[in-house]
Amino acid sequence: MYIELRKDEYGIVSNYFNFDFQTPALAVINGYFPGKVYVDNKENPKGIIVWAISRWAYAYFELENIEKNREFFKEFMEEEIIPIIDDLNEEYFEIYSLNDDYDRILKEEIQGFYLYDKHYENTFTLNEEKFRSFNFKYDKKEVLEEKFPIIPKKYEQYFKINEMNKEVDGIILLDEGEVVSQCINNGFENDNKYFIDVDTFDDEERNKGYATIVAYELIKNLLNKEKKPFWETREDNMPSICLAAKLGFEKIERYPVYIYKRIRKDSNVTR
Repeated sequence: MYIELRKDEYGIVSNYFNFDFQTPALAVINGYFPGKVYVDNKENPKGIIVWAISRWAYAYFELENIEKNREFFKEFMEEEIIPIIDDLNEEYFEIYSLNDDYDRILKEEIQGFYLYDKHYENTFTLNEEKFRSFNFKYDKKEVLEEKFPIIPKKYEQYFKINEMNKEVDGIILLDEGEVVSQCINNGFENDNKYFIDVDTFDDEERNKGYATIVAYELIKNLLNKEKKPFWETREDNMPSICLAAKLGFEKIERYPVYIYKRIRKDSNVTR
């Protein structure tokens, strides 16, 4: 059984999320990012899931009652997540966890989804001295500031949450009028700390320094507003790790992420 907390009750769980990689959970709890919070009970939670809409959730479990936690997780996924993900034709849903002990809960079989991947991600924090000493020159004429929706518009029809239509800061790089690379503050922000996302869209446009340009410009702009970035990536994503190091980021945390893939109704997937 799970209980959805009212927004004025989110403080019940705020002390359970103390790591930097859990900043997105705190962004939801503190009202900066649209989401919902679920617990197994309000008095002394042993199971907590913070859903940062759209495709991410952050889990906390105490492990003295594995079976109860499995039921809580399975019910949450099958009744809250899967109907919306399925309706929107999304392929994946991600659960961020603390450690490998959560295998006993998060490897549970779920109707409509299966555990597609478990991998490890790292969070990096910026060494500002290294960043400011980064000697970087380029042509700025095709680099522009841009605003982005905090979540995909298609999710707004399902939720009555004030933060759904917020926008976040970003930088885009144009080539002949087309966006080839972008970096955004993805909205996972709490206090003065935030996560960034970097994308270069076409393979042929990669390895040209575009990602460095857009990331550098966004970080510089937000440092001027006294906001400090986190960088997050899979620990086997060497291009991302190298770019992070180039900009002055340093690793601070490692944690497992569980990715669930939707079972298509017309598929005969074996797991």
